[in-house]
This record gives sequence, C-alpha cells and structure tokens, in this order.
Amino acid sequence: MKNRTRIKLQLFALIIFTIVIYSCSPKLYLDENKRYQAGTLTDSQVDSLHVFLKENQRLVLKDTIIIKYDFNKDDCWKDLSYQNAEFLNNVRWTFQKNILEKAEARPKVAIYQYREEGKSFSPVKSKGLEIETDSGFLKKLLFKEATSCGTSAIILPNGKFLLVKSDPQFSALILNAKDIEKKLQENLVK
Repeated sequence: MKNRTRIKLQLFALIIFTIVIYSCSPKLYLDENKRYQAGTLTDSQVDSLHVFLKENQRLVLKDTIIIKYDFNKDDCWKDLSYQNAEFLNNVRWTFQKNILEKAEARPKVAIYQYREEGKSFSPVKSKGLEIETDSGFLKKLLFKEATSCGTSAIILPNGKFLLVKSDPQFSALILNAKDIEKKLQENLVK
C-alpha cells in the first residue's frame, strides 16, 4: 500500500514538474494555421507605439511597421553555437543583409529588431545585429507569449496587426500586402 501511494505521489510530482517546465518554456509553432494571430490596436496604443519607436535612433518611423522580437532563454539557434566565429559572422551578415534589402524594396515600411531584456541569447542573436533591447513596452503590447525562434509583428497604419509566431528566418518580410490582408482576414475571424 505504501509503495502504491509513493508511486502515485511521484507520478503526480512528475506531472506537475512537466506542466511547470512546459508552461515556462517558449512555445514552438510549427502548424501554419496556428502560427498566425491577428488583432487590432486602439488609436491610443498605436500612438504609444509610435512614441516608443521614435526613440529608436536607427530608423525613421513609416506607415507600416514590422518588428522581429526575440525572447530571452530561447534556444532556437543553439545548433549554431558550436560553429566558428567566421561562420557566425557570415550568418549575422546574411540575416542583416536580407533585412536591409527588404527595407530598401519597401519604402513605406520600417523594419525593427527588438529582443526581450535578459542575458541568455544565442551567440548568433547576441551581437553583430541591429537589435534593440525592449524595456518591456513591446512585450506587454504585442509579444505577450514567449515563442521559440521569436515572433514577428506586422502593424498596419489602421492598427490591424498580424503576428507570425516561431519566425526564425523573419519570414514576415516575405509576405506582400495581399498575403498580409488574407492572413488578417483568416485570423481575425477565428
């Protein structure tokens, strides 16, 4: 009888431990239908976002805003941690070059990179990129759910937004206006 009770308690403790670990770790979205989330910011939220982004000295605020947001303690890029410095620099350079090319092709879009406060980031995402640290404003406004490989947000001038969850390659940049509108419609109705 004592063994049964002990086994039940151990099983219960294991279940609780698994739930706590799962709930604290960033969620990985692989299903295309669940990767997207749409919503609308109020006028005051859009105004606050504009005030916040104007503090960023690197970019000029434009009509449409795209933000790539990375979370602390995300191990999305961990496999690259074992690569040599030259390889890591090439990955960083290629990533940044892609962003610059997309920004140049879209003159009415401002593309930002932010990350959550913290010190546990992949070597790929920790230096050599134009990533700003969020004071907590963006996390509260748009990036409430920690996701593995970060989340991207596309915010239109009317306040509608589309989140692309688990977005390691910043695939939000390849969505055109028609794709964005379609994803907004599909995900606002859910």
